Amino acid sequence: MRKKLLLLLILVLMILHACGGPEPELQESPEGDAATESGSGNLTWASGAQGGGWYSMAGGISSLIQENNSDINIRTIPGGSMQNMPFISNNEAQLAWMQPPFIIAGLDGEEPFEEPHDNVSTIGNGFGTNHFHFIVGEDTGIESIDEIFDNEMGVNIAVTPVNNSDEWVFRRFLEYYDVTYEDIESWGGSIFHNSYQEQVDAFSNGNVDVIFTQLAIPASSVTEAGVSRDMRILPMDEDMMEYLTDFGLEINEIPADTYPEAVNGDEAIPTASMGNVLTVNSEVDEETVYEITKIINENVERLPNIHSSLNDYDVDNAVDNLLTDLHPGAERYYQEIGILD
Repeated sequence: MRKKLLLLLILVLMILHACGGPEPELQESPEGDAATESGSGNLTWASGAQGGGWYSMAGGISSLIQENNSDINIRTIPGGSMQNMPFISNNEAQLAWMQPPFIIAGLDGEEPFEEPHDNVSTIGNGFGTNHFHFIVGEDTGIESIDEIFDNEMGVNIAVTPVNNSDEWVFRRFLEYYDVTYEDIESWGGSIFHNSYQEQVDAFSNGNVDVIFTQLAIPASSVTEAGVSRDMRILPMDEDMMEYLTDFGLEINEIPADTYPEAVNGDEAIPTASMGNVLTVNSEVDEETVYEITKIINENVERLPNIHSSLNDYDVDNAVDNLLTDLHPGAERYYQEIGILD
């Protein structure tokens, strides 16, 4: 009898528990609705590939912001130069790293974008610079970029996958020489679309002769490429760099001794570059953007600990060469410290 009563009691308890409904599901943080309506909230920051510089920079700066203002919570997601403009414009992300060529193309709705994107404002410029590296194996005997295209050399070239910023610039680069991928293949060469690490591996193994890449200097993958194979970093000529400025790139150089392992590492190497711009959805409220701008610029000494490419960030240059309007919150901060009238 006792066993029957015990079984009945267990059955009743099970029924009561079931009537209580399912356990609540864990919810992801909202993607910024609160921040577009009030002075605080949850934001999403579109960065770059996981493990890359943009991703670690966004994560580190987000932690710095939350440390100084616990009302602002920022979630970092992967992205890229081409993906981040639509993310910001559609409010799928409220913050994003971008680069000038893709800001220009995104606002105008030009390639690689199919339509114009708006609602994009700027917090600041100068968050590191990526230099383009045109690397050749020393055993190829190639000493200039013109030599490859003028002589229609059949070289194997490694670049990032299609619809990536490096690859987009590389096609602009080829346009200057009036050359296509098909031309290179007809000369007996080939194009390998690989990740940075795969590029290094292919170069080290002799499967590619050339790497075309943009990275903050000194780039660890470039250093690694020169460990197992002698390399030369070829300079871009002035006309080439002037051509690329039409697309928002800048004329720059890789300083001498940046890569002592390169055959010409003791020379300054002229090349194009692209800076990193911190953008924000225009509808994020003024107070939130003001706080973000203030925290970043009042903790400049901590930025290099987040990423070495932030070592040269200077608040005095944060409003230079902007391609979009400053967000009102950022503008208010820069006015307070006397950078803007």
